[in-house]
Amino acid sequence: MEKIFLLPNGFKKVGWIILVPTFVLRVLTSDWVGKILNNVAIIGICLGCLFVACSRERVEDELIGRIRLNSLLIALYINSSVLIILSLFCYELLFLNVLVFNMFTNIIIFLIVFEMKLWKLKKSLRDEE
Repeated sequence: MEKIFLLPNGFKKVGWIILVPTFVLRVLTSDWVGKILNNVAIIGICLGCLFVACSRERVEDELIGRIRLNSLLIALYINSSVLIILSLFCYELLFLNVLVFNMFTNIIIFLIVFEMKLWKLKKSLRDEE
C-alpha cells in the first residue's frame, strides 16, 4: 500500500477546536467590521479544516483511504458545480463574495461527506454485531 502522509490522530481534535469558533466568528462578522478579525477567522478556518481533513483516523486502513478519496472526489464535483452555477448568476462585488466563500467550500464539503460516510460505516458495523 502506498504511504499517505497524514497528520497524527490528535490533530483532529485540535482542528475541531480551532475550526468551530473561527467559523462562528466568520459568520458573525461582516467584511467591513474588522479586518483583523476577518483575517483571524479565515486563517483559523483554513488551519482547522486542514487539521481535521488531514488527520488519521484511529484505525486508518485501505477502506478509510478509499472513503477519503471518494469523499474528496464528490466534494470536487459539488464545489465545481456550485461555482459554475454561481458564476452564471453573480456579478461584480457579489462574485467577489462568492470567491471568498469558495475558498472554504471544497474542504468543508469534503469534511461533511467524509464524516457522513464514516458514520454510516460505523453504524453498519455496529448493526452487524
